[in-house]
Amino acid sequence: MRYRAGRPDAEPVTVSSEELWQRLGVFLHELVPVAEEAGVTLAAHPDDPPAEALRGAARLVNRPEKYDRLMNIVDSPSNGLELCLGSLQEMPGTDDIYGHVRRFAQRKRIGYIHFRNVRGKVPNYHETFVDDGDIDMAEIVRILRDEGYDGVLIPDHTPEMSCDAPWHAGKAFALGYMRALVQNAEALGPSRTIQSTSSRIQSS
Repeated sequence: MRYRAGRPDAEPVTVSSEELWQRLGVFLHELVPVAEEAGVTLAAHPDDPPAEALRGAARLVNRPEKYDRLMNIVDSPSNGLELCLGSLQEMPGTDDIYGHVRRFAQRKRIGYIHFRNVRGKVPNYHETFVDDGDIDMAEIVRILRDEGYDGVLIPDHTPEMSCDAPWHAGKAFALGYMRALVQNAEALGPSRTIQSTSSRIQSS
């Protein structure tokens, strides 16, 4: 990402939440019909970190319910989510990530999933190995299995290991863990969390 050189006499630029959502609405109304015609899915990543504002600009999807608001702007399978589990878990007030994941899966709007884990909430959180965070990743796979999700899972922000190939070893561990869960999805037993309804949550 590139930034324009700052000017000491420049007026600070701010973007309100209302203006940001208005801009998003214009974008989606223009682009979603094109995506539908092309047979592709637009997939929105949540804010990471999910702060209220950064550099004077409000954030869009910094709470799970705002994903519902985004999808409802243009209610189309082509207006979907890049569901980052770590970002979702980091969000203050996200006490039931499993209900949110199930709701999004029921709406058939998940483009693909960033399969990563974290501990803590913004601003005090850190990324972990996929099996060592606050999220029960096996339960995530149970939910995806039950709701018929057949899309892509991607390892993301994988911690490095202390070895000759730190990044590759960390990524290999995450991929192996994910593959084991997916290949044994039917053997994981029933979901341990309460199923959500398919009702849509409106967010202001």
